[in-house]
Amino acid sequence: MPNSGPQYGKCRYCRQRFERSGKPGRKQEYCSPVCRRRAQRERNPSTAPATVNPLPLARNIAESVQALAQTLLASEYGEQDLETLLRQAGDLTREVEYYVGAAVQDARRRGTSWETVAAAASVSAATARSRWAEKTVRRRLERRATEQLAVRQRDPAIPPALPRADGQSGVQPGERSASKLAAALSHLHRISELTIRQVAEETGLSPSYVSRIMSGERLPTWPVVQTLADLFKGDPGELAVLWENAHGRTPPARQPLPDAAARLNAALRGLYLAASSPSAARIHEASSGTLSVRIIQEILEGSTVPDWRTTASFVQAIGGTPTDIRPLWESVHYAFLVFLDPVDGDAPLPPPFGAGSGSRTIHQDHGEQ
Repeated sequence: MPNSGPQYGKCRYCRQRFERSGKPGRKQEYCSPVCRRRAQRERNPSTAPATVNPLPLARNIAESVQALAQTLLASEYGEQDLETLLRQAGDLTREVEYYVGAAVQDARRRGTSWETVAAAASVSAATARSRWAEKTVRRRLERRATEQLAVRQRDPAIPPALPRADGQSGVQPGERSASKLAAALSHLHRISELTIRQVAEETGLSPSYVSRIMSGERLPTWPVVQTLADLFKGDPGELAVLWENAHGRTPPARQPLPDAAARLNAALRGLYLAASSPSAARIHEASSGTLSVRIIQEILEGSTVPDWRTTASFVQAIGGTPTDIRPLWESVHYAFLVFLDPVDGDAPLPPPFGAGSGSRTIHQDHGEQ
């Protein structure tokens, strides 16, 4: 006598157990029409939709991950408390999880099979389908948007670490340098006491163009920067690194020691101008007293290259971002080591800059030397 109870099977696509309808004919292999269509699409990719989302879900989240990582690194340089560091690390971890789900969905939309996704993630196909199903990822991204909105409503003064609603990413190093360049030029313009019209007449530029340069709406060419700096009785060299970074230009990886030191000093002087040339006393106060007035003056004069901790404190005190300056500092450090021992790469590292030699090239602490 045939069994009249319910019949169960395992869906060939999602691998979930389901109750078969019991209708006569071919056995039901899929739990729903959706799973059947998706399985057919994977067997025959040509039946997949021809259109692809022009804005990948994962790309903006990846930019957000970069911004959060930079924030965490800056907090490390600033020696923030453990609670702050762990909170920022948690924000970064959650954003990475959001990124993984979005990246999988982007791949699926391009026709990638679950088997390929599973192999890339080192999980089974069933786990991949369950963990990154379209509805699951969509709910997670909706939760992410809600979290972002809550942060902005709680403290509007905090710049969003996640991408803005218009799809633009967080501020990148080139954008920061362009903003600092405009601030430095604007400061030199103010102390020159020249009007916009006078600047335009002296340089042959239109008043509106000069105004847009000062406000940061336009990124000038280097000849224009030189002309403006000379007119304002400033040093164009102090703006060179900001201009190069704003245009995405980088120097050779290896430079002679004088060139590397001069470039670092120019970058620090540029940030100092962008901060409206605060007094050493104000920088001392902004550093919570960790930087002495003497070391601040020596940094600005270019007579010393301090250790990284001091350099990062100085950069933060004048409103800069340590991660933008770190490569320049490392370039000086590398050039100094090569200068001391250009041949024997296996020799022991030399003592800290200036140790035992009377040199004041590198300071190893924040206090008076």
